[in-house]
Amino acid sequence: MATILQPDKKITLAIGGMTLEVNQKIIPDGLRAAKDVASYVLKGQPMKPRASIGAAGKPLGITVHNTEDIKVAAGTNAAEQYTRATYNGNMRGVVVHYYVWKNEIWQNLRLDERGWHAADGKTRRAGRRPGQKIGGNLDTVAIEAIGPSKDTEDTTAQMCAWLCREFNLDPALDIWQHYDFSRKNCPAYIRPHWGRFIEAVQGHLTANVQADEQPVETIYTIQSDSDTLWSLAQRFLGNGSRWMEISTLNGNIDPKKLHIGMDLKIPASEGSE
Repeated sequence: MATILQPDKKITLAIGGMTLEVNQKIIPDGLRAAKDVASYVLKGQPMKPRASIGAAGKPLGITVHNTEDIKVAAGTNAAEQYTRATYNGNMRGVVVHYYVWKNEIWQNLRLDERGWHAADGKTRRAGRRPGQKIGGNLDTVAIEAIGPSKDTEDTTAQMCAWLCREFNLDPALDIWQHYDFSRKNCPAYIRPHWGRFIEAVQGHLTANVQADEQPVETIYTIQSDSDTLWSLAQRFLGNGSRWMEISTLNGNIDPKKLHIGMDLKIPASEGSE
């Protein structure tokens, strides 16, 4: 039996009074295909796009997919096995940010980098916001919900809500179906009641606001070299000049000593995004 992957790191996300545990197994920038994987991933080529997502590494939307459930060996789950298949070059070039199976979440890409998932290449189409142009691969975080399980759909909705909060996205405007970019019937299990799914995402966001009666600090894991104390203060506190508040909360950390994978405490702020 193939060796079961172990996550490089586990992180906990909070949304709407609930927590989600994410198994991070980020595809290394240097991972190369051991065989021809797809027409755009030939032997020896990188296993992911290695390019920034959206607006300078900030996602402009979320794309929801469905894939089939699969039987797995004891001691593992479908999200881990799909991640393993990606590493082994058995996903025909598909690379997504998250696989979700029931309450299991595996993250394969950083949130500041593109995936290959929407079958729209490097093209953009008219978005839902005035003047917006958006591409599935170019601009959106991909969540692959495995199978028709209600638990999987619920976890996917919570993940969408967390991403919407983190990147100031609107569920009605910024969550897309794979169908929107390629006309593939995907997410096949969610499309028939898509409106209810979006309502569930909005419900988690509303619950998050209601649960946030007392501001609390959050934990952010540095995901790229573009994460600086200034950029984090701009994102979470609304003003880059408040970077010292983050430094102080983390033991007066030196801004030059940040590195990918480091956890930082982010102070609560009613004005944060």
